[in-house]
Amino acid sequence: MVPNSHTDHLIHGNRTSPFFKFFYLYLFIPVLFFCTCSFAQQHPDRVMINKLKGELPFAKGRFLPDHLNSLSELYWWFPRPNPDTIYFYARQAYTESSRINYLPGLSRSLLNLGVSEMYKRNYPSAESYLYQGINLSERIHDNITSGWSYLYLGWVLFLKNDYIRAEDAYKKSAIYFQEAGEDEGKGRICAYRSILYTAMGDYGKGFEYCHSSLQVREKMNDRVCILFSYKNFGNLYKAAGDYETALEYYRKSLQYAKAHKIDWDEDEEIGTIYCRMNNMDSSFYYLRQSLNKYPKDPNIWLSLSETYLAHKDYDSALKISLLLINNYRESNDRFHLMSAYLDAGKANAEMKNDLPALKYTLEGLSLARQAGSKQSMIIGYQLLSGIYNHLGKTDSAYLYLEKYTLLKDSVLTRKFVSRMQDYATTAENERGRAQLLLLGKDNKIKEQQLKQKTLINMILIGSILSFIILGAIIFRNILLRRRNEKLQNIKKVGELQQQALRAQMNPHFLFNSLNSINHFILLNNKSQASEYLTKFSKLVRLILQNSQNPLITLESEIESLHLYLELESLRFSNYFKYKVSVSDEVEKDVIKVPPLIIQPYVENAIWHGLMHKEDEGQLDIELWKEENNLFIKVADNGIGRKHAKEFHGKSNTNHKSLGLKITEERIAMLQRSNEKKHAVIIHDLVNPDGSAAGTEVIIKMPVLYD
Repeated sequence: MVPNSHTDHLIHGNRTSPFFKFFYLYLFIPVLFFCTCSFAQQHPDRVMINKLKGELPFAKGRFLPDHLNSLSELYWWFPRPNPDTIYFYARQAYTESSRINYLPGLSRSLLNLGVSEMYKRNYPSAESYLYQGINLSERIHDNITSGWSYLYLGWVLFLKNDYIRAEDAYKKSAIYFQEAGEDEGKGRICAYRSILYTAMGDYGKGFEYCHSSLQVREKMNDRVCILFSYKNFGNLYKAAGDYETALEYYRKSLQYAKAHKIDWDEDEEIGTIYCRMNNMDSSFYYLRQSLNKYPKDPNIWLSLSETYLAHKDYDSALKISLLLINNYRESNDRFHLMSAYLDAGKANAEMKNDLPALKYTLEGLSLARQAGSKQSMIIGYQLLSGIYNHLGKTDSAYLYLEKYTLLKDSVLTRKFVSRMQDYATTAENERGRAQLLLLGKDNKIKEQQLKQKTLINMILIGSILSFIILGAIIFRNILLRRRNEKLQNIKKVGELQQQALRAQMNPHFLFNSLNSINHFILLNNKSQASEYLTKFSKLVRLILQNSQNPLITLESEIESLHLYLELESLRFSNYFKYKVSVSDEVEKDVIKVPPLIIQPYVENAIWHGLMHKEDEGQLDIELWKEENNLFIKVADNGIGRKHAKEFHGKSNTNHKSLGLKITEERIAMLQRSNEKKHAVIIHDLVNPDGSAAGTEVIIKMPVLYD
């Protein structure tokens, strides 16, 4: 059977051949910026290819160009489109359609020829084919072919930094897809428009279209496109400066890919995020992992150049940038050329090569202005201000500093967050209004809006009040501690307890928790936000209650531990599983322990053992009693201590958690009073092949009663 719709085949993603020498390697093939979509099938669909090839000798009349076009489109598949094969079958389809004057086959073959040239980075030729296809498909009212032709025309214009014409092409594409009821096209055009508006610095529209694209793809259950939507969300948050949220989305895509057995990686994206977070060791680690898989990908080399710049290795950054400039000039890829120019300008500026720095920066800024790319304009203005200042041209330096300040203020992240919140509220109001209109109950609109605003206000006010109350109680406890300075031993225990409380409920933990609540609100996930706030408030209350006593029941300690684990699991989308086991001989309601004695080791296992594990983690906590001693084992199947030190870089190898240090001192005080040694023992777990299998911590303390 001959596929009769482009939606049966269309796919996105590219790494093709032309390459040139870099050091002793040949590299750099074009990759479309922000890969946005593909079907769930893997490239290529060999069954369909073999079927169509077998039918080719028997295809006559219009069936022959249809077969040839379908074969051409089958080579668009993720992750390796084949532009030469696309062109081979599309050219035959064009010739055969022209011979029999079959206009639908002719317009479809022109689209395929344009896509082939686009993948080869022959953008003028691609643009010419796509315009020819558009003229023909519009004449014969082929809405689907018109929609896809305008979509890829917009992408070619985007790569040429012609944002205004690209936006116009996307709008026309969206109209044709709407008229044709083409859901795959709707999802793809929303993704492309999200990329365009993000590049223009309009993060509000970028978020809106990215969200719409994800909704369409979830409705279609298009799993690979859902993955690209998560990636696009990560890219959007990265552009806006919210690096932690971007990292969450990249990890979410990895989890989704693993759950659905899709070959997928985010090494380049995670590497760029760690660069922005000033973690150079991790950035180099992930980017080199990505280059091992795709050594000819220019986007990865562009990201590596950025990391070299941040690492102050300006010579290496400049060498890469200059090679990229030559490559992008040849292909007329102005979008990536703009970034390469600015990178070269920055490297030269840092090396005090003022004239080359000025030349490259002005070239990059010129492209950014033509495109209206605000983020690139901000970088260019800042660079020019510094270069002119070093040249002693203070008037020019001040002029560009003023432009930099004004433009940067217009695209501040806080405005992006505000736009997202406005969008989330508006979208919910529109859905509610539509339902109420259908029911003929117009008077419920205001009530619905009021309930939503009230709920959001209650959650925010509750979060703020929790923080204020926590601060007031901590301040009060500090005052009480100072009044008992004469009792040295009690003072020491009290001081350690208060330090443990601060280490556990530190500002970073509070900020992350409140930020998670706000994140759920922005995504209009009221139930998760309410659930998180309830658990968070209960944990704060329980910790503060337990902090008043030098000893609490083991049952109360385990309860607070469960709450903490639930919060961490909820905040990181159930990235790990956990289990708490207590043996029968342990009398939980009678045995007493110091408060917050287990949590620091659990936190350490999650953050340093499990969070960098590629697959799902497991955390096991066991408690048992032997003679007069209570044993607590915290075991994880994470990356191990040695790998964790390498992962976090040399700058962090001597760092020791404040919570662990305080807890060890508290346990040591108990042991001194009972003449015991070896309070905490740490084992590195290994697999049969010698690789790291996790870490096991065993805590030994005396059994205490009232």
